[in-house]
Amino acid sequence: MTTVADGLFQYGGQPVGGSLSLQKLFSTPNGIEHKGRAWFVDASSGSNGDGTSPQRAFSTMQKAFNAIASGDIIYFVGKVTEQLVTPVQVFDVTVVGCGNRPRHADAVPAGGNWAASQWGPPASGAVSGQATVRVLQQGWRFVNILFTMQGTTAAGVEVVRNAGADDAERDASHCEILGCKFAGAGIGIRSGVAGSFTENTTNVLVEGNTFLSSTTAILQTAGFGGLNWQIKNNDFITCTNDITGPFTGTKIFGNRMSLAPTACIVLTGGGTNMVNGNYLAGTYAAGTLYAAGTSDNWNGNFTGSDAQTASAGVSYAVPD
Repeated sequence: MTTVADGLFQYGGQPVGGSLSLQKLFSTPNGIEHKGRAWFVDASSGSNGDGTSPQRAFSTMQKAFNAIASGDIIYFVGKVTEQLVTPVQVFDVTVVGCGNRPRHADAVPAGGNWAASQWGPPASGAVSGQATVRVLQQGWRFVNILFTMQGTTAAGVEVVRNAGADDAERDASHCEILGCKFAGAGIGIRSGVAGSFTENTTNVLVEGNTFLSSTTAILQTAGFGGLNWQIKNNDFITCTNDITGPFTGTKIFGNRMSLAPTACIVLTGGGTNMVNGNYLAGTYAAGTLYAAGTSDNWNGNFTGSDAQTASAGVSYAVPD
């Protein structure tokens, strides 16, 4: 399956049948080509199709989760209102929101939600504190989706890992979250939760996302550790907390942080992180706003001038 320049999807070189407008709904923003099968979800259509084309789209994401296998891709439009857990032993699935920019799918005026792609909890009956989507296996990718959360303690995307071996292992390492938006109260991205998921998730890429008014934008649950993550080129806007938790060996760079958060980057309990080239808020000093892990490198951040910054306001040491 390939995506050609005009937005049509092709299977084996043959265009998918149907109207051009529906085809363009399911075009990707970055021309993703994929090895597995393609599935389609249109949450606004009320269709009860088999998910094999835009014209026969599933009406819910759960139906797509029931159908997918490792290596598949899901394209969706509309407002998905489901709290889901990814299937066991299914790897390397890509979920793509097909609007031009991630935004609320109930936008007004009429027609404003034509191709928006939003994923949030149900309006009624949502489980308190449960993530919008919990990822159980490696290699999942989420692209160009607006995520909303059930409440202040619930995550948009939750990546977890247990101590199981072989087929009993649940491990969301190597997840990618790209060009998404996390809007409103809640935890945008969380790694580790209480219970059986107490192991480190590793090599998670969080790039090019926007976190708007999050309670905590990116949270590594204390005691679990996030190892060798990359958190880069994200925008944090009016969040209460931006990046917190005991990350280890993680690269945090090129981010534009909230202007007045309670906690901007707090890595207490972690270590050997590289925190470079970020645009930071407030006074650059150890405390509730900033806290380094052990043996971190915080050189080259743009911030206010104080004892740990050069005269131009560029950091040359960890905040202390």
